[in-house]
Amino acid sequence: MADNVELQARQREGRGKNDARRLRAEGMTPAVLYGDGSGADSGTSVLAVPTKLVDYTLQHYGDNALYDLKVGGGVAATARVVDAHRNPLTGRLVHVDFAPVNMRERIVVTVPLTVAGNEESPGVSEGGVLDQVAYEVEVESLPGNIPQELVIDVSGLEMNENLTLADIRLPEGIELISDPEEIAATVTPPTEITDEEMEAAGIVEEPSDEQAEEVELEEGSEGVSPQEGEGPAGQNLQP
Repeated sequence: MADNVELQARQREGRGKNDARRLRAEGMTPAVLYGDGSGADSGTSVLAVPTKLVDYTLQHYGDNALYDLKVGGGVAATARVVDAHRNPLTGRLVHVDFAPVNMRERIVVTVPLTVAGNEESPGVSEGGVLDQVAYEVEVESLPGNIPQELVIDVSGLEMNENLTLADIRLPEGIELISDPEEIAATVTPPTEITDEEMEAAGIVEEPSDEQAEEVELEEGSEGVSPQEGEGPAGQNLQP
């Protein structure tokens, strides 16, 4: 897990769309810090946070990153992003919701899943196709131990074999919450397309240069007949 991100926030003075536009023009994004992580607590703080830093962290570390939120020079809370609103057309960050985190309390989070060792897979070496089926996994962890990603090793995967989420080697202190029987990756034989399927799909295979030359020679020989009185090799058969 990466170190906590220090985030200097400030209390918002105004409200409404005009104030939000002014903040965004200053490079800040409107945000809230919930009092109890659910948004129902009356202690919710209305803040403004630096857009570039939050946006960069979300894109590179995901929403599992932890922030040391500082308001007015003091540490207000250790928090994580529970919701990030973006403009659907531009993708620009327009609002962020934070929830405080108890570093001694385990939480359930979703972590990206990647594969490793695909080049060493016997099934892939035989021409098989590696298909990653699962791209994320739910785990339970202390906030300070949340992994940035989990990796599943497919280097021993044979043709027509698969690995499940139970095959992921979890770091110490991480507990799998997702279904362990869910398929994570598999190697399948390449799909073979028959001539009939290609014809039905309207796909016509272009002849090679050698095949085209042979066809031209055959068509040319059929269109030329020997002159009268001449044999096959142009020999004169008349006495």
